[in-house]
Amino acid sequence: MTKGYYTLLEDRIGVSVRGAEARGFLQALVTQDLIGGPTGISYAALLNAQGRLEHDFFVYPQDDGVLLECDAVRGERLAATLARYRLRREIVIDYAPLRVVAAWGDEVPAVFQNLWADPRPLPGVYRNIIFQPSDLNELTALEKADFKFYHRLCIGRKIPCGGRDIAWGEDTAADIGLDRLNGVSYAKGCYLGQELTSRMHHRGLAKKGLYAVRIAGEALPAFTDIVTPEGDLIGEMRSHEGDLGLAVLRHDQLSAAARMGIVPMTDGDS
Repeated sequence: MTKGYYTLLEDRIGVSVRGAEARGFLQALVTQDLIGGPTGISYAALLNAQGRLEHDFFVYPQDDGVLLECDAVRGERLAATLARYRLRREIVIDYAPLRVVAAWGDEVPAVFQNLWADPRPLPGVYRNIIFQPSDLNELTALEKADFKFYHRLCIGRKIPCGGRDIAWGEDTAADIGLDRLNGVSYAKGCYLGQELTSRMHHRGLAKKGLYAVRIAGEALPAFTDIVTPEGDLIGEMRSHEGDLGLAVLRHDQLSAAARMGIVPMTDGDS
C-alpha cells in the first residue's frame, strides 16, 4: 500500500468501565482474555447465556479502566447489560462520546499521535479515537476515503462490521469466525456463554461460517435467507458493497451458493 487514507466511522460510541475492578469484572463476562491476553487494544464479544452474540466491541486500555468502542445503536443496551452484572463492584459504567477513525496506508503511522493497530486480521489498518475536534487536524495529511472503500477492505478479509453483518442474539462465535478475528480466548477462565463456544470449537461442530463472496447480478438484502431453487436453505446474506459481500453459508453447500451467483472467495481473491 502507498499513501494514506482514512474514513470516519460515524456509527460508533464509547462505553467506559472505570475503577480498580474494571478488568476483572469484564474478564468474567467477555470472550477475550483482558488480563493475560493481547497488549494494546483487543477485539471481544459479549455473549448471552445460550452462547449467542449480543455485542462485539474493541477494548481500549485506559488509566482508570477500559473503554469499549461498540455499535452506536447497541451502546445503551451494552451499558445496561454491564450494569446488570455489576452487583456491588466498585466500578462506574457510562457513555464516552467519541468519533472513530479507521486508517490504512504506508503514511498512517507517521501521522497519528495515538495509533492502534486493528487487532483483527486487517494488516496495515489502524484505529484512532477522536475525543476533541482539534484531534481531526492530524488527518489533513491523509486522503479522506468514502466508507465503502473501508467496507470493501473488510469484506475481502471476512471481517464483519458490527450489526451490518452480525445477527445479534442468533449468531454463535463460530458463525462469524470469532476466533479467526482474534476475538476469543480458549485458554482463559469462564465467561458468559462459554460452554457452547468451547464445545463447538473443540469438537468441530460448526456446520456454517462467514464467507466473503463475489456476487453475480443483484445482491440479496442483508439478513435475507439464501434458498436454492429446490427450496433448500443454505445460508444467509449479510452486507455487501458492490459485487463483494459477506454471507453465512453452510460449509457443505458452497457449490450450491456459487451456482446461485454467490461465489465464495478464496483468501487473497479480493
